[in-house]
Amino acid sequence: MKKLIGFLMHKFVFFITFFITVNSIMLRAQENRTLVLDLLTQLNNVTEDTSRITILNTLAKEFINSDAEKAAIYARQAITIGETIKFGKGLAMSYYLYGLCMYQQYQFDSTLFYYQKSLPYKDIEENLDNSASFENIVGMVYHIQSNFSEAIKHYKESLGQRSKLGDKKGSAYCYNNIGAVFYDQGNYEKALENYFKSLEINELLNDQVMIASTLANIGGIYEGQEKYDHALSFYKRANAIANQSQDNRILADTYRNLGGIYTQKNNYDSAFIVYQNALDIYTKINDIRGTVVVYNLIAQTHVKRFEKEKEAQLVSNLTIALEFYQKSIGINSQDLNDVDEMLLSYQGIGEVYLLMGQYRKAIDYLNKAKEMADEIESFSSLEVSHDKLSKAYAMLGDYKRAYQNHVLYKNWNDSLKSDQNVELLTQMSMQYEFDKQQKEQEFLAAQKELEYQQKQKRDKLVRMFILIGLFVVSVFSIQVFRSYQRKKRDNVLLEIQKAEIEKQKEEITDSIKYAKRIQTAILPSNQLAQEILTEHFILFRPRDIVSGDYYWMNKVGNKVIIAAADCTGHGVPGAFMSMLGVSFLNEIVNKNNTWQAHLILNDLRREVKRTLGQTGKEGEAKDGMDIALCVIDFEEMKLQYAGAYNPLYLFRAGELIEIKADKMPIGIYVKEKESFTNNELDLQKGDTFYIFSDGYADQFGGPTGGKFKSKPFKELLGKIQDKNMADQREILNKNIDDWRGDIDQVDDIIVLGIRV
Repeated sequence: MKKLIGFLMHKFVFFITFFITVNSIMLRAQENRTLVLDLLTQLNNVTEDTSRITILNTLAKEFINSDAEKAAIYARQAITIGETIKFGKGLAMSYYLYGLCMYQQYQFDSTLFYYQKSLPYKDIEENLDNSASFENIVGMVYHIQSNFSEAIKHYKESLGQRSKLGDKKGSAYCYNNIGAVFYDQGNYEKALENYFKSLEINELLNDQVMIASTLANIGGIYEGQEKYDHALSFYKRANAIANQSQDNRILADTYRNLGGIYTQKNNYDSAFIVYQNALDIYTKINDIRGTVVVYNLIAQTHVKRFEKEKEAQLVSNLTIALEFYQKSIGINSQDLNDVDEMLLSYQGIGEVYLLMGQYRKAIDYLNKAKEMADEIESFSSLEVSHDKLSKAYAMLGDYKRAYQNHVLYKNWNDSLKSDQNVELLTQMSMQYEFDKQQKEQEFLAAQKELEYQQKQKRDKLVRMFILIGLFVVSVFSIQVFRSYQRKKRDNVLLEIQKAEIEKQKEEITDSIKYAKRIQTAILPSNQLAQEILTEHFILFRPRDIVSGDYYWMNKVGNKVIIAAADCTGHGVPGAFMSMLGVSFLNEIVNKNNTWQAHLILNDLRREVKRTLGQTGKEGEAKDGMDIALCVIDFEEMKLQYAGAYNPLYLFRAGELIEIKADKMPIGIYVKEKESFTNNELDLQKGDTFYIFSDGYADQFGGPTGGKFKSKPFKELLGKIQDKNMADQREILNKNIDDWRGDIDQVDDIIVLGIRV
């Protein structure tokens, strides 16, 4: 329980910084109906493209705080026009606004994509402030993704730009964010150093809200070190300032912080008082997430008090804890759908019933928590759930299940310790790189100072040799004439070299096109597909000339074996891997007479690892492939399926049955299982099933430029079940073209559909 509360407090420290920073970089414009109507009127009347871009960008700014989706539409329209006429100044603003919209909608891939597109325009003078904000946003994306080295890199870039602009407030935010990264790395010394820099600036600016936020962050560091008295001191200072400045959200958050410290110090009455204060404010400002979190924290504090004191009169604490957990679930399921908090609620209820001796109820809730933890891959929660389940089954005398859950608990416990060691080594490595960069910057600063002193000396010498300079000019004029003559000769040589390069390019392209013919030749022919399959379609769209995706099929006796695979990379490297995959599958099925789906994948993984020399050592290639493979017996109406990351979708009477793949690739993998899973299904007449790579779902496009994603892909397949397979292929093909619009295809695409 202590570790759980500590985790929540740790997560909250980042969210303070997250909330304040996002609000600081967002444009401050409020939706003004009159202004918007005026801008829309202007947009309908102007014909000049640069003016339309300016108006569209202004509309995006107006809506960015109130309606991010509408802001994204305006920014996207501006991008389309700007890219057509190459209007750099307008594009710089459009890319920034659109990237911010994507960030607000948690579409981080799109945020990074448009950040890259903005880089050629980052030095435009009018764009410097937006560029600094964009660097900060990208830093937060990497921070959320736990890519700490990239997060620090972009935060420092933003800090450098803010310093050049003389933006002290922005610099304070950057120091705050850098401190948060070091906090997450466990480097408390560096975190404090940056937080105190932020605090110093904010005190000079008299920014009370940011002072309170930074004090809370510093308190979080001391809490992470279990120095609860120090943490309490800083949290109280933050709370007092937030109370004085009347910033309700920060005030509620600081009350929540104080509650965590009082709980750790076993001062439960004080914890309940400040939690109630936080709850009152969250309710007042309609902060649903804050309310859900506090309900869980109050429940956990009641449980902790019961475990600590275990007095008869405190049994009611468990009943009260149940009430608060149920309140959290009720609000969460209706208005929030926060999986992390829902998981904590179910796990907490299971623990309460375990303490109350109601073991079957405990098992029900702990199993719900385990399923959710498995779904979101929360390994620490899986560890806790299996531990509690083991104890509950043991109390019921079901020692077999108790033992099974204890084994799983130990497995997760050992795995997490291993992951923590790897994470520690990674953090040490990143810290080394960061320190090295710091020293390099100090060295460069010293170099600049030395260069400045040398320049002063050179200026004196220049003044002494003005007359000599006149002579040099004369000589230079002669040299220019000679250079002109040489340039004419060089231009002729360049034309020759250009012709040679174009010829080499043509030869390389011809070679790749010939490689396509080879790859096409090794793929199954349409004739073979017609012979061994029932009604079907194959949608195969390489991104480049040759493909890293491939499909394969064969018939052994009365069994038809088909596969759809996605190799590491695309283009020529992916094509090499695809040819290896086809070769290995032919050998496994034809020579080894292997026809069970999971055994074929086991043999394929072994051959790939052997051929690529993969042993798991650091620095070696991690190449491999994801694959879905089916063995079909049309006579017996049986289907076997095994998959490496790629699932199988089966539609029966309009309903989707999804068979999930094993979460490990064909290739080296640190957490690989001994064998892939063999899923066996009975087929029915009219069943339609699909295997595919991730290229279709990962294609960028649509009104916001985001990914197509798996859920719309499933819905699209469901809508076209009344079509024949040839029509289905055309609908899928046209849909992906319409979706991507003018955006290039980003990956190879393969979709196989078969109707029984």
